[in-house]
Amino acid sequence: MTDKFYGIGVGPGDPELITVKGLNALKRADVIFAPKATIKGESLAREIVEGLFADKKDEEKKEFIELEFPMTKDEEELKNRYATSARLILDAMKADKVVAYLTIGDPLLYSTYIYLLDALKELAPKVVVETIPGIAAYSALAASLNYSLVEKDARIAICPVPKKMTELREVIESNDTTVIMKVAKKLPEVVGLLADMGLTDSAIFGSRVGQKNEKLVDGRAEPFEFSEKEGYLSTIIVRKATP
Repeated sequence: MTDKFYGIGVGPGDPELITVKGLNALKRADVIFAPKATIKGESLAREIVEGLFADKKDEEKKEFIELEFPMTKDEEELKNRYATSARLILDAMKADKVVAYLTIGDPLLYSTYIYLLDALKELAPKVVVETIPGIAAYSALAASLNYSLVEKDARIAICPVPKKMTELREVIESNDTTVIMKVAKKLPEVVGLLADMGLTDSAIFGSRVGQKNEKLVDGRAEPFEFSEKEGYLSTIIVRKATP
């Protein structure tokens, strides 16, 4: 069995944001696993890396395997999915293949990779894993709009949208900058909360950052308005005060 498994963060969407270390690991890989949400859907992580190989023959030598991780909260179903995926990865490693797994953004930030890694370690405790970090969507969003995340002694919080907006209000009030992730269908509620707190003119929004159909909104310069559908793959960053 090959001695190492690579978990590679490929960034939010722009192929040029993949690290040199990540790209070198991809070049070494024989089998590349990529997650997707549905059977018929496409893997964004795979799309990001497919055009990176300078030699088309190198790309053709790669075996891409897409793993479906449906959007469900059924813990038993998810556990079975991760276990099945971990077995496929181990089978490839036992065949002496160099194996890599792609993750959008950073592998250890709200990623399916975390649970896959747990399943892999449970089946093969001695497997050697090299996790290669990737650029998170919020970093790319801030850079796109030249938006300072934190300065001096300021505090920053990174959180998903909670069930109750009162909880999100508490997080925003307790920190200087708040990065709001996993917005999805709660986008109107989040925007409503920011408007109520008088913070829309110091907030920025990014949907599908770095992708062809990205949408960026800078509340410092334009209306902070969206439709509910724009919440998917979106991030909001808000500061309590504009410097």
